[in-house]
Amino acid sequence: MNIVLLGLGNLMRTDDGVGIHAIRRLSDDYRLARNVQIIEGGTLGLDLLDSLRGVTHLLAVDAVDTGATPGTLLRFADAELANLPIAKSVHLLGFADLLGTMNLLEDAPCEVVLLGVQPKSTDWGIVLSPIVDATLTDLIEATLDQVSQWQDANKRSEELCIVRSRSG
Repeated sequence: MNIVLLGLGNLMRTDDGVGIHAIRRLSDDYRLARNVQIIEGGTLGLDLLDSLRGVTHLLAVDAVDTGATPGTLLRFADAELANLPIAKSVHLLGFADLLGTMNLLEDAPCEVVLLGVQPKSTDWGIVLSPIVDATLTDLIEATLDQVSQWQDANKRSEELCIVRSRSG
């Protein structure tokens, strides 16, 4: 199992930087297993392809504008990821584009989850809005919970393999 936490966003666009703020806090969190790789992806888009080769479980953290109430914690997995808005920029491709390319190259992770927060503002600025900043702790807890679920499932499947090999 190769788990990567991918922080996305632009620190110069207020709430758009929430993913970067979250993974920076997580990098100092003793509860995060040391074998979980953290990548500060920012706005790199397809430039992240090489960094994500061989990843089995990808957890992206980002601001996601779905029109929900600002500060709402959002979770997307499996088929829900196919409905993410496609980036309109010709310079930087978005997360949906990155996943699509990984699928085309047959190098997609087994499991992908996107945890996001509905931004209040993506105007120029380096400080999160108070409502998104207040959600940051919940985003971090949801991230730790998802990683723990993956690790527990992996541990159970390894134990099953051991039991089967002993009884086989």
